[in-house]
Amino acid sequence: MDESSVWDEVLKNLQSELDEGEIKTWLEPLSIVDLRGDMVTLSAPNKFYKKWADDKFLTAIKKVFNETLSIDADVNVVVGGAKRAHVSEVASVPSGASNYGNKNGSGLNKEYTFENFVTGSSNEFSYSACEAVSEGQFMQYNPLFIYGGSGLGKTHLMHAVGHRVLEKFPKMKVLYITSETFTNDMINSLRTKKMDEFKNRYRNIDVLFFDDVQFLSGKQRSTEEFFNTFNALYDNQKQIIITSDKTPAELPEMEERLKSRFSWGLIADIQPPSTEEKTAILMKRAEFMGLKLPGEVALFIADNMLTNNVRELMGALVRLSAFASFHKRTLTIELAKDALEKFIVKKDRVVTSDEITEAVCKYFNVKLADLRSKKRTKSISFPRQITMYMLREKLNMSLQEVGSLFGGRDHSTVLHSVNSIAERYAESKEIQLIINTLEKELYSS
Repeated sequence: MDESSVWDEVLKNLQSELDEGEIKTWLEPLSIVDLRGDMVTLSAPNKFYKKWADDKFLTAIKKVFNETLSIDADVNVVVGGAKRAHVSEVASVPSGASNYGNKNGSGLNKEYTFENFVTGSSNEFSYSACEAVSEGQFMQYNPLFIYGGSGLGKTHLMHAVGHRVLEKFPKMKVLYITSETFTNDMINSLRTKKMDEFKNRYRNIDVLFFDDVQFLSGKQRSTEEFFNTFNALYDNQKQIIITSDKTPAELPEMEERLKSRFSWGLIADIQPPSTEEKTAILMKRAEFMGLKLPGEVALFIADNMLTNNVRELMGALVRLSAFASFHKRTLTIELAKDALEKFIVKKDRVVTSDEITEAVCKYFNVKLADLRSKKRTKSISFPRQITMYMLREKLNMSLQEVGSLFGGRDHSTVLHSVNSIAERYAESKEIQLIINTLEKELYSS
């Protein structure tokens, strides 16, 4: 029985000792990284998980280990421990690649699947493209370039494609890698004079998932190697999926020839999720954790959290679960207010016109004097319109009052600015994001 199977068996047997929700939330993210005789080392994702395992569950874990393996186990929990690789793994898995949930040396995370990904208008285009690739339409969207802000689900979709491809085409060689790992692997290969092995490792796979390509910007040698890897895979009709926080055209210090290749296939974006989508994400994750989360609590968190980052929402859910368990309280909106006090918008806070104006200046990096001047350049006029819109909508100021704050502009000018933003707000994700970000900044302090 290998280490993964041992841990699965221990988790199964722990069901007689602990609640299902506790196992899913606190113990399933752990894994065995070393098992020698009666010495067991478990890896926790972070210090928070380690502390809870040590304080709450270590006695139960030791008891079940003893019963499962018939040993007097000495269990030690560490943060982020690296699993000892077998000789066969060293040759196939890039140095530094994650072994968490690894399948066939692919570096895939077992938790990131299509089944637990919540779709909505913010991500449905990217989701559909990924589904098409996972079904075998490898050259239709090649490369597939997915861009969007941090924590919106780009990496999740990558792993989901990888899992589905391996289910349908189990003999395919699939590899997930980050740009950082790629760079570190290249540096190590240069140092040890094993560049031929490096090239063979990356150019003899069927599907390459390359995460956070923006971090290659300005790294000349890494960019050169990735360019050659890209060409080799593409010429051999192998699928390439890339993620970034920006479109290819917006990548700073990235070679034009590489940006051009990113545009050969399909470029798909992921936008920040709506409140409804965030609520659905929280409910889905709570179900996975075995946590009975009332719908009104999920909606409260989604509507009041100071973030659109899905990973941060998941962290809030873990914090809420821990807070409820520690204080032995049921999951209510009042509990969420207490547990997440530092992370939610205080909508009852009264803001002033000066605070709104200052927030806009800070967001757009413009001077207050310029905002109130007669300048009509787009870099000034657009922030000015945003400010007028927020003063009108959030403080219910009259057109004349708003105009007086901007050098005595007449009411028709103010009305035009307010209406312009209001009309575009419904259609423009960019303007929605700007307004939401400013609101959270204003009402959180």
